[in-house]
Order: sequence, then structure tokens, then C-alpha cells
Amino acid sequence: MMGALVVAAALILTGCSKSPPPVPAVKVLEIPELPAVPNAVALSPDGRLVVIGDLDGDLIARSVPSGAERWKARVHPPGATRRIDGLVFSPDGSLLASTGQDAPAVELWRATNGRRAGLLKIAQSRAAVFHPKERTLVVAAATAIHVVDVKQAEVTRTLANAHQGQRVDAVAFSADGRVLATASDRGLLKLWNWPALTLRKSVSIASSLEAMAPVSLALSRDGARVAANGTLGQVQVIDAVKGREERAFANAPEAPGDAMHAELRQSLVFTADGNWLLAPDAHDRGVRILHVPRGDAYPLIRSDGPFYKTMAIALPASLVALIRPGDAQGRGPHGLEVWRFTPPTGTAVSSAR
Repeated sequence: MMGALVVAAALILTGCSKSPPPVPAVKVLEIPELPAVPNAVALSPDGRLVVIGDLDGDLIARSVPSGAERWKARVHPPGATRRIDGLVFSPDGSLLASTGQDAPAVELWRATNGRRAGLLKIAQSRAAVFHPKERTLVVAAATAIHVVDVKQAEVTRTLANAHQGQRVDAVAFSADGRVLATASDRGLLKLWNWPALTLRKSVSIASSLEAMAPVSLALSRDGARVAANGTLGQVQVIDAVKGREERAFANAPEAPGDAMHAELRQSLVFTADGNWLLAPDAHDRGVRILHVPRGDAYPLIRSDGPFYKTMAIALPASLVALIRPGDAQGRGPHGLEVWRFTPPTGTAVSSAR
């Protein structure tokens, strides 16, 4: 039986605050034992649906907060590698895209019933993002960026060598839809004007990300700030106007004795004002919220479990979904948790991956 668990998160909302008021995070759903080994999770923008993708290629959608199974689907054509590495919802919540680093295709799914809405022959996909206003999906696959018309389920444009031969590992849109960001496995960040896809800015962030592949990328609403974290956990915030680092937040995904694991994918989201950033907490044991201008960090969600292995944030619904293993070595059974949090006072919310 799951009880409501409240965690107090200390958020200093003004620079002179001495005793910051607590901001609660409440666990609204917990499934302690999932039937397979999960590898990706996504939350619909309204927070009513959570979808889990596993290593066997199954997608399972559940209602929030009841946890009742809504539908189940099988990804990829028969005989293909079925591991699901990424899931992302469209802004209106009607579609879900599934990606796989070894998969032969990217698939689109109807969120209401789990029926396939499109099959895109894009192999080795590592990241995908829907445009916040248009019926468009951008997919990063190998060294290319693909632009997809989701209504027709077809690729309309491809930048075959977007990062001079480097693998493209992350993509994100600004919430106003005017800027597309891409990041390579060697830490090269590129900002593109949308929809022209002309290069706006190119910044090397490899030295601060230990030259490791970025696992998350987020833009502020107007694209003036870009945040990225690499497999070793450090969060770097780039001033996109000046083209240089504005702030770095140290982190380490692994605690002593934990199984080796990389930082959580799709784990960064700006609030609408661009000053606050949600990010993984130390040793991936929860979620913290960072105040970028001041360089302050505050815990938001903490777990008694060993660590979390993947997460999803639905900022408009103020929800976070997290998958945790059964022990510190990353073995099962794996569990699902969904938490509701309270954003900082006076802060509007808006999602950008």
C-alpha cells in the first residue's frame, strides 16, 4: 500500500532569504515491481499518462495516479533489435515517439490507444524532440539530423553531416520554437535558426563535459540559455547569446558501491523564466532544482532506493517520473515512481527538452 510521501525541498526564493520555506514533493504513484527491465520512460504533458519502454521492446502505458494499464504495444519490425532507448511525447500529448540506438526505425504511436501512427526508416536514433508548435519531429541519428512531418509520417529534410562527422547525441527546441539545439558526442553544441536550419552559433563544451557524450539538452523559452549534462553528471549552462559558459554545477551519478551507470537521459528542464533548472541530484538519488543566476542548488525529490536509472519531466503538470532498480548493482525488480512537485513561487512553468 502506497502512502503519500512528502519531501521538503529548501528553495531560497529571494537572495536575502535566511530560512527558506519548504516546497513539497508528493509521491502520487508507485509500482514497486515492473514486469520487465525498463530502459525509458515518458510523461504526457498533462501528466495523466506514463509510458515505459523496456529492453524487450514492449511499451506499456499506465494512468496517473491510478497506475492502471491503459495499453501495451510491441516496437520495431519482427527480427529487429527491440531495445527502447528513448520516448518523447508531442506537446499536445496525442503522439509518442520511440527511439533506439540499435533500432532500424523510429516509430510514432497514438497516445490514446497505443496504435502505430507511423514508421520512419531512421536507424541508430539517439534522441528526438517534437516542435512545440508545429506537427514536426526532429530526430538525431548517427551523424545526421532528420526533420519529420508527423502528419504524413515522412522525412522532409536531412542534414547528413550536421556536426562535421561527429555523432549527434541530443536535440532540443526552445519553447518559442525559434531555436533548435543539437549536441555531439564530443561536446560540440550547435544552435540553429528554425525553420531555416541556418547555423546561429557553435560552441565547444567538451572540456567542461569531460569530452563525454551529452545525455540531456534543454533550452530556455527564448533560447538564450542552453543546459547540457554528460555521462559523468556535470551540468553546464551556456549563455547562447555570448557563446560561452555561464555556470557549471558539479554532480556524480554514481555513489561508492553502486553499479556503473551513466547520468540520467532527458533529465534537464528549464522553467519558463529561464532562471530555474530541474536536474538530477547527487548519485542519481533524486531531483534537484538549480537557480542558474545565483549558482544555488536545492533538493526537490529524494528516494530511499539505491539510485534512479531514467526519468521524465512533465513541467506543465509539475510531475516527475523515475525508474529505480531493486538494488545498488542495478538488478531487478525495477520500480516506477511518479512525484508531484510545487514550482518556485511566482515561476510559470513551461517544458523544453
